[in-house]
Amino acid sequence: MLSCFTLPAAVTLVSYAAALDIPGLLSSLGPAPANDLRFTNFQAPGAGDVRSPCPGLNTLANHGFIHHNGKNMTIPHLIAGLAAGMNIGADFTTVIGAAGLLSSPNPLAGSFDLNDLNQHDFPIEHDASLSRQDAYFGNDYRFYNPNWQQVLSFYKGMAYTNIPTASQAKYARVNDSMVKNPTFTYGLREFVLSYGETALYLQTMSDPVSGVAKVDYVRSMFEQEKLPYALGWRPSAQPVTLPSLGNMILELYNANPQKVPEGATITADSYKDAFEVIVGGSEILANLTGGISSALGL
Repeated sequence: MLSCFTLPAAVTLVSYAAALDIPGLLSSLGPAPANDLRFTNFQAPGAGDVRSPCPGLNTLANHGFIHHNGKNMTIPHLIAGLAAGMNIGADFTTVIGAAGLLSSPNPLAGSFDLNDLNQHDFPIEHDASLSRQDAYFGNDYRFYNPNWQQVLSFYKGMAYTNIPTASQAKYARVNDSMVKNPTFTYGLREFVLSYGETALYLQTMSDPVSGVAKVDYVRSMFEQEKLPYALGWRPSAQPVTLPSLGNMILELYNANPQKVPEGATITADSYKDAFEVIVGGSEILANLTGGISSALGL
């Protein structure tokens, strides 16, 4: 819904502030207690349930940290659910939630469904995904094992991930799509989001600094869209945030530097900047989120 970018910044698209205690919401965030039944209550999607191209969001829906049916996703609901299930910080959830609102047929309603994200090149879908087909070949939101097996081939014989290997696997997917897809798109947005895809699985399955996760944990999330709780995984004590993701994207890029599209410079702020562009700038972001982004300093 690109027309939303042109709405005047003074127009409040949704108004959470009147009904929501924003400071209270933000101060209450953190991973759910280890005995929270949602960690073990996995339920695959059923008839009428919807899912997205993002395995992390799908996983949290399958465990009920966000609505299992994948519908009516508001930003406050996502902020609470992503923090409880994976200790993902409110700053990241706010920008991804705002992008989700813009993907909705009715952004003014203040919510979106996960399958609204199934739009090629907007807001988060991109070519050269680690686990999805390019849109040119058909279904770009369901798990596609051949692409995922290409990623896993780089971890052959390894029990744990690391940044250099993750970067090589990510770049291999880019090269594979570049060769096979005659409509391959890889501008700055796709460049940054594809690095972010890798940074997200490294951090949510390990911690926001090391990027050292058990490969079995990563496989559980991608292949089954299931939290690897029974395998020993627990949410990191440190939240996954826009700065932590930006720092890891920079590490991934430095481990396997490639030509940057459009002559841009990749910094630790590139990930946050990419999402601000997607949603149309900080003022639109503030209006979309009813002041939540402003409270977070975005």
